[in-house]
Amino acid sequence: MSIFWWIISAALLESAVSLVGRLFVFWSEERIKKFTHHFIGFAVGALLGVVFLDLFPEALDFASSEAVFASALVGFILFFLLERFLFWYHCHDGVCPVHTAGYLVLVGDAIHNFIDGVIIAVAFLADFRLGVLSAVAVIFHELPQEVSDFIVLLHSGFERGKALLYNFLIALATVLGALFAFFIRGSIENILGVALGLVAGNFLYIAAADLIPELHHSDGHQTATPFVQVLLILLGVGAILLGKSIF
Repeated sequence: MSIFWWIISAALLESAVSLVGRLFVFWSEERIKKFTHHFIGFAVGALLGVVFLDLFPEALDFASSEAVFASALVGFILFFLLERFLFWYHCHDGVCPVHTAGYLVLVGDAIHNFIDGVIIAVAFLADFRLGVLSAVAVIFHELPQEVSDFIVLLHSGFERGKALLYNFLIALATVLGALFAFFIRGSIENILGVALGLVAGNFLYIAAADLIPELHHSDGHQTATPFVQVLLILLGVGAILLGKSIF
């Protein structure tokens, strides 16, 4: 299978994660919250594992260390600005303004998913193994996010069926992002080291500013103990190490 179809398949799989909400149609919101908190530690480990064990080493093959780490810093700040000024809300606990939150989540997810598609394509264009591992890391990050977004949409007044449908349609922006990056790959390949640095900055921001704070925040409902959280983070890193040995 050509690299193009690997990219599209990974993007479609990431989009399909939006349908994970269907698994919780008959669950109470409290049970959903408990479930998602046990995925966050694993997602943190997977993201950090990809950044430090794959993205940075791969990027340094294409560009100088100064360029790679500067682009990672730019990427970190850029995604902070996107979250701050483009209402890129993840709302893992579903605590957001009612009504407007649902539409903001949909708009923010469209932007986020488009960027995820670009990230997946860039990683595959650099190296097949890196593409697979990056796609896995993105998917594990999406699992708790998509479930929590589903909660926000319910809070905002969407019917469960419509919430699932809108989530899936917005998730298809991942495929658009992947196609966009693939068809301008000639330009991307010339700055591949810098592009991978930006991806690393994105993953670091998600882990440090979005997911890790959730490990400290219970909001009155049961979360994993610190020992279990650390174990889940290590399992996430271990999954990336296992993936490196397989691919």
